[in-house]
Amino acid sequence: MRFSFMSPSVASLFAIAVAAAATPALAQTEEQQVDAAQTQEACSDLTGADRDACLTAQNIPPAPGDAQEEGSIVVTGSRIPRANFDTPVPAVVLGGEQIEIRGYTNLGEALDELPAFGVPGNNAVGGQSGAFGAGQTFVNFFGLGDQRTLTVVNGRRFVSSNTASIFGVTGAGSQVDFNVIPSIIADRIETIAVGGAPIYGADAIAGTVNIITKRTFEGIQLDAQTAITDEGDVPEYRVRGIAGMTFGGERGSIVIAGEWNRRGGLVGTDRPNNRLNSFFTTPLDPDSPFGNIFIEDRRIPALSEFGIPLVTDFIALSPGQVADFGGFQPGVVDASGQALAFNAQGELIPIQFGEQTGNLINFNGGNGFVLPFNLLTPTRRYLATALAQYEVADRIRLFGEAWYANSKGRQLRDQPVYNTALFDVAGGTDGNYIISINNPFLSSQARSIIQQNLATSPFADDDDTFLLTRANTDLISGAGSSTVEVYRFVGGLDGTFNALGREMTFEVVGNYGKSVSQGRERALVQQNLENALNAVRDASGNVVCAPHTNAPIATINSTCAPLNPFGQQISQAAKDYVTTIADPRAENDQWVATASLSGTLFDVWGGGVGFALGYEHRRESADFDPGVFYFGQPDPNDPTADRTQFGRSIPIDPVAGNFNTDELFGELTIPLIGEEQNIPLIHSLELNAAGRYIWHSLAGGDPTYTVGATWQPIRDITFRGNFTRSVRAPAITELFNPTSQIFDTANDPCDSRFLDAGPNPATRQANCAAAGLPADFQSNVVDFTSRGSLSGNTNLRNERANAWTVGAVLRPRFLPNLTLAVDWVDIELKDAIESLDMETTLEACYDDPNFPGPICDQIDRDAGGQVTFVRTGYANAASRKFEGLVAELAWRLNTPVLGGGSTVNLGVNYIYNNELEFRVGQGDLTTLRNSIGYSKHQFTANATYKNEGLTWQWQAQYIGPTLNDPDAEENTYEFPRVDDFLFFNTSLRYEVNDRFSVRLVVDNVFDTKNPFPTPALGGTVTYFPGILGRNFKFGASVKF
Repeated sequence: MRFSFMSPSVASLFAIAVAAAATPALAQTEEQQVDAAQTQEACSDLTGADRDACLTAQNIPPAPGDAQEEGSIVVTGSRIPRANFDTPVPAVVLGGEQIEIRGYTNLGEALDELPAFGVPGNNAVGGQSGAFGAGQTFVNFFGLGDQRTLTVVNGRRFVSSNTASIFGVTGAGSQVDFNVIPSIIADRIETIAVGGAPIYGADAIAGTVNIITKRTFEGIQLDAQTAITDEGDVPEYRVRGIAGMTFGGERGSIVIAGEWNRRGGLVGTDRPNNRLNSFFTTPLDPDSPFGNIFIEDRRIPALSEFGIPLVTDFIALSPGQVADFGGFQPGVVDASGQALAFNAQGELIPIQFGEQTGNLINFNGGNGFVLPFNLLTPTRRYLATALAQYEVADRIRLFGEAWYANSKGRQLRDQPVYNTALFDVAGGTDGNYIISINNPFLSSQARSIIQQNLATSPFADDDDTFLLTRANTDLISGAGSSTVEVYRFVGGLDGTFNALGREMTFEVVGNYGKSVSQGRERALVQQNLENALNAVRDASGNVVCAPHTNAPIATINSTCAPLNPFGQQISQAAKDYVTTIADPRAENDQWVATASLSGTLFDVWGGGVGFALGYEHRRESADFDPGVFYFGQPDPNDPTADRTQFGRSIPIDPVAGNFNTDELFGELTIPLIGEEQNIPLIHSLELNAAGRYIWHSLAGGDPTYTVGATWQPIRDITFRGNFTRSVRAPAITELFNPTSQIFDTANDPCDSRFLDAGPNPATRQANCAAAGLPADFQSNVVDFTSRGSLSGNTNLRNERANAWTVGAVLRPRFLPNLTLAVDWVDIELKDAIESLDMETTLEACYDDPNFPGPICDQIDRDAGGQVTFVRTGYANAASRKFEGLVAELAWRLNTPVLGGGSTVNLGVNYIYNNELEFRVGQGDLTTLRNSIGYSKHQFTANATYKNEGLTWQWQAQYIGPTLNDPDAEENTYEFPRVDDFLFFNTSLRYEVNDRFSVRLVVDNVFDTKNPFPTPALGGTVTYFPGILGRNFKFGASVKF
């Protein structure tokens, strides 16, 4: 193992150490300024995690002039100040210290370690969408989709960086990219399950993530961190700083924070010992008990990045396949009958087919083609934030925020463009190349063998030309980058005043955010490729392009350079001639204006009845421009005047649109009974209610509301419950995507192979017969693509969800500082917006008991019953459900036996997934519970030891066993079960003195590998710690 730390971050570490030794002044954070006695008193009735959260929350200063009662705080999920952290919904707090000691460089990483967060819609791991958002990070509460997790900062919306296109990295929505939020500015992260919709508005169906920033800071703090894996790769560097001061006799304050971060990436071949090339495929033995067998090393010898010559339009076959096909061999063979392929130098060598399977193209082992893929996206980020506040008058505060982010992700590899009979006929855009035997780049060895095959093979199509299969990895590697710039400004006024003998709090705030995403990737220009392939010799014997016409789009090099397709010998001039730079661009704008009033109305037995009222106006707009290359040009050969692409894909349409909302909200907290009433079995009883009416300019009006209660029969235990109605507004992509051309295959329900499937096979059979399709009908769309369209839908309604939670919080007096919270969560989502593909549209038609329904009008068939066109689009046509148990344990132990005033903090977060499923239209129910990423049992546990300047944390993360496919029938897979996964992380921090500290973080301490048989059917994201391996982080921090 070899480490290299000569980097800007290492230089920063050295500079920090020098500065620490020479600087006499100390940074004074807000925590150090708060009166410790008042803080302890305010939180004295709480223990464990709730007490810690209260103490942390005390560091958010109230509005100037003692706007809140002593000890009152505003918690996520409420706008009413209260004296403790008890809420009627499950809440989890990630404190700033935990974020620091774990060395998270992205706050999304911190949330993904919580079991309640499912497989992220996107992060830096796995395949990306290149120029459409590579490396962006979105979180996914309860696995209901990242567009149903609302992320706010200081309780206010944050502009989304999600690309408004069907080609974006994740589902359509207003998801917040965690890449653009600096970790150093975060004081803590609060999450609540359900319950947030009436407080914050649409999209909080699964839950709400609230990033609370530091509000004041005195002095300067600099921090640097570097990381490297046990393999010596994926270097990561981070330098960040925060500075602040008060002014105007402490009436005002300003905080400025900045962060720079860069991390390396990986491709699939960088981890050869993690079964990244494993796969499930059809067994060769027809009597196998399994529908799919496991192969360790999936190879596709029908493809090659160097090229495979053929005598007829098919693929090269193995000896066993030749026997199965009655002697048919489309490939060029040697004297022994072995199919040949080009090597990197353009010479022909035998194909090593490996072990044959029952699938035409999948083999186990050999030297066939390995599908390339992106494993980890390298990222680079520049982030800056400024926060200011000033008490302009007694009890009146003016405040503002300014945010800037520049985040870039670069997908390293993806599928190249292919030329093979698997995708098109010979000479077609994606079909085998037709190459002249006189091609000047063909070596004499290869020409001789190919000529002999053309002369002797009974399957040869022509004596003068042969065919060439090729995976064009040297032309288009799939690499692409996306740079996101975010600008965000917040300004407002808040304060307190007295009315009717009571203190009232008000806030008026405006929030503007703009996100600009610029993509960039090399793209193939088909016309120029055909020109370059048509290589001939001129009168002087030079290899040149035959007479040609360039494509009507600028390429990197406008002069035709002949292209050598044999091996890996394409010149840079030829690459530049056949490629251009595609540059899609997306802009999102968000305007939010909010006014609110809160306070108490009157007193009841348990205290003052709290209320909050307010109004919010929001405007969201998006503009996606695919750029010249992806937009394409009119196709002169198409009578419908549809556009054609300059390259291989379908044209991509621009998307633009906007909507606005007007929202009224209110909230009540009624402490019916308090401790002072001394009522048996009712230590306290509090009711909570909140409501919001959202008028959406396109989706119409919808109410959201929540009602809940907390009840303490005795001081040691609190029972809590909540019912919430929430909505998600249609995204701009879902509303405004223009009618776009698509090509797709589908399992036609009326095909004889699928007549017995579906939720009710009898209904399907009757409907197909009523449509005039015979029982033995064979549908071409099953194996060959058919044309169709995908459209947005301005008639979409809001998604609607009903959710309830019930649970208990235990704080036994006989176990001081212990808190155990257990809650059952149930979320049912209806009218979920789904992009219906061809297959879903066909199923929705022919599985409908009320056939023919309106959706059947979207399907065109010819006189023979073959599908010719399907109009698809977005519809409120799906349902989703989550049901499970979430639990949190926090216990602080005084451990003098382990040294002086030492403590050990134990913390556990756990989830039991009882139900997670979705259904589209009338189709089959899809079960996610117990699938990869959603095991039934999952937990994260921390044990943190503190003694004076030393902090040591040991963390365990556990993901229970899962199934490859919970809906699969028995024996569908040779290995249907994925083993459980347990790995450990550790962190060590030492405060050398009051101003200087160092830390070491080791992730995956024992280098635990990803469980068998992943990632044969996925799991790269879920089990990435096992794929990455042991990882080291070194950091240092200094305060001035």
